[in-house]
Amino acid sequence: MSAGAPGRPTPAPTGAGPVGTVGPLLAVLLVVLGALLLREALVSGGAVGGSPWLPPAADALDGAAPGAVAIAVGAVAALLGLWLVVVALRRRTRRTLAVGSGAYLGVRDVARLAAGAARDVDGVLDASADATRRRVVVRGRATSLDGVEEPVRAAVAHQLSALTRPPAIVVRLRSEDEGGTR
Repeated sequence: MSAGAPGRPTPAPTGAGPVGTVGPLLAVLLVVLGALLLREALVSGGAVGGSPWLPPAADALDGAAPGAVAIAVGAVAALLGLWLVVVALRRRTRRTLAVGSGAYLGVRDVARLAAGAARDVDGVLDASADATRRRVVVRGRATSLDGVEEPVRAAVAHQLSALTRPPAIVVRLRSEDEGGTR
């Protein structure tokens, strides 16, 4: 964890980004390639019995004219490589919200705070919340819809007021008596 320069706030933490899913896949492919090359080296050195796989494969390709299959495989490989470059250079995800200077809360924590604040309101039987950096959606069951939605919104707003930029709050309550949603 690094601190920002004196007088400058710490930058917001970011996720691994899309390359976080591609990296392990490429690592597995590299391990498989390494195992194949190790096997070939051991067979060629006589440490392991068997026949080599790579020379016969290279001989089979030697003198082969480029056909439709080779062009298709080359095009797919080029598109895959281009896609990997785009994924690697894409912007990383931000899943945090600033609380003052240098402190951050994850969106899951913001959702937990919002749900807890909604549950504390009189008339609310149960509440859950989903959050993004821009919006918190509170869903819940209430004894009645009359006069409960605004207190829930106010309680959640108060709970999230410490955030530098509080997200928009959406409240969706269902009445236990009527079974309706508003």
